[in-house]
Amino acid sequence: MSTRSTLLAAFGPRVQIRDAIPVRDGSAERVSLRRLAGADLDTVAAARALVRRHLPAKAAHAVMTELFDTGEAYIEVPKVESLDRLIAELSELGIEARKHGPDAISVRSVREALQLSQAQFALRFGLEEATVKNWEQGKSKPNATARALIWTIHRHPEAVMDALGTRASMMGETASSAVRQPVPATQS
Repeated sequence: MSTRSTLLAAFGPRVQIRDAIPVRDGSAERVSLRRLAGADLDTVAAARALVRRHLPAKAAHAVMTELFDTGEAYIEVPKVESLDRLIAELSELGIEARKHGPDAISVRSVREALQLSQAQFALRFGLEEATVKNWEQGKSKPNATARALIWTIHRHPEAVMDALGTRASMMGETASSAVRQPVPATQS
């Protein structure tokens, strides 16, 4: 008996995940994955679904391992033809999938709520004035990092000003009192 047939008898057929037909087009999506409570988790079929969307097999395996071990995982899927279709497909496999990342936000609304001009807004929050103008005029859109910053400004403008050291000058304090000393790392 050959080694191959012995292994086949002992462990069953090798799992193939590259046999799925890949999606032809789509856009990248950041997705958070969680195990559905009480559902059977089919990691092999889920890995196939991710590989079909152009995620390398090794990365799909790593995500499924993380999901199995911790109950959650985060991933950027290279080609998602329909986010709703991916969510439904993974749901059938025992995985709750959600778009991960900040939603679109109106920079103009945030700026106007703070009663700042474009120049003041840009200066206060460490942005380029031309970038703020382009966002507001629809010439460009904030990337995920910028959207996270805009959402933070919207919800907690004082925290952003504190982090950037611009709050002291806004509140009439001296520049020297606005400088924050780094917090020393504690030894574990």
